[in-house]
Amino acid sequence: MAKTGSVSVLSGRRGSVPALFRAAATRLSVGSRGPPPRSDRGPGRCEPPTNFGARSALRGDARLCRGRSGFRTMSSQGDAGSASHDLLVVGPGVLGRLIAARWREEHPGSRIVGETASDLNHGDLKSLDCFDEVRTRDEAGGEPGGAYPYVVFSAPPSGSENYEAEVERAAEKWDGTGSLLFTGSAAVYDLDEGNCTEATKVKAIGDSERTDKLLSCENVVLKRGGNVVRLVGLYHSRRGAHMYFLKIHTVPRWGQACINLIHYEDAASLCYNAMTMAGSGGEPLRGRVFLGCDNNPISFQKMMDATLLSREYTGHVTFTGEAQGSVGKLTTNDQTREDLGWEPTFESFEAFMKAGAKDTFCSTEQGE
Repeated sequence: MAKTGSVSVLSGRRGSVPALFRAAATRLSVGSRGPPPRSDRGPGRCEPPTNFGARSALRGDARLCRGRSGFRTMSSQGDAGSASHDLLVVGPGVLGRLIAARWREEHPGSRIVGETASDLNHGDLKSLDCFDEVRTRDEAGGEPGGAYPYVVFSAPPSGSENYEAEVERAAEKWDGTGSLLFTGSAAVYDLDEGNCTEATKVKAIGDSERTDKLLSCENVVLKRGGNVVRLVGLYHSRRGAHMYFLKIHTVPRWGQACINLIHYEDAASLCYNAMTMAGSGGEPLRGRVFLGCDNNPISFQKMMDATLLSREYTGHVTFTGEAQGSVGKLTTNDQTREDLGWEPTFESFEAFMKAGAKDTFCSTEQGE
């Protein structure tokens, strides 16, 4: 087996961050776990964000208010599509919590409910100012259908024995007015190498159990008029492929293989737009599929070079995988950007690291 590259930094500066971030980082557990990351997103359990105080990071800029193709946020034109902005977040992990934080900021009078598979993280969820109620799915059993104008399902498949049934149950909570959103994965695209866009065909049912499950859940949502956001690899300063590689040091992958990425905060802003954007006639978006990525695929080697050259992390990583015939799938989402008037705050992983890896998750212990 050929050794294809290594990167190493023995020591590094850890930048100062607000005391609120440090206190939150001490209170909440963060880290990386799970199998080696893929170049497209396979939903996994999310770690809790360390702070929601810096909400300006979720706000984006003026380009989020109006899409270049005539779409606009429903909140910008009153109550298009719904008389209420109450929100149910099924699976309030990192992404779900960020969406809830943005929702609280933009719709302060709305009721936001977080629903989980167990009460394991309820203490952390209740300590945030995002949710009016936190409950398990069992505790919500007696709630009638059609109770919420906005529903987002961001729970991982690993949290349920019957994922499709859980998505169906969440979809039944939607009253059909505002928006129903499922956060899925770019793994459903039937492409192993080359350029991948929103128009790339998806895998056929029967190709794999993993993508069958995801496509079935998409269909549950789309047939009701809900929307889907297919996400690539999610990361933030404390979670993602870079953290996993720093943890294991020796990675049995080809260093030149590419990974597609999007920062958690950018994924949340994209999801927010998908839920609140309306067509030129003021009607809510229905039955749409969007792709979430930063348009800058990066090789594993360059990802770790950027991580360690930021001098915000310490450690070493060696890639030992054999060279392959292709660097893999390369995702771009120009159509999604056009339709939703969306641009990422963190335009690439390299830019994020070059700027000091600063986000709402950073702490003084990044190099652990």
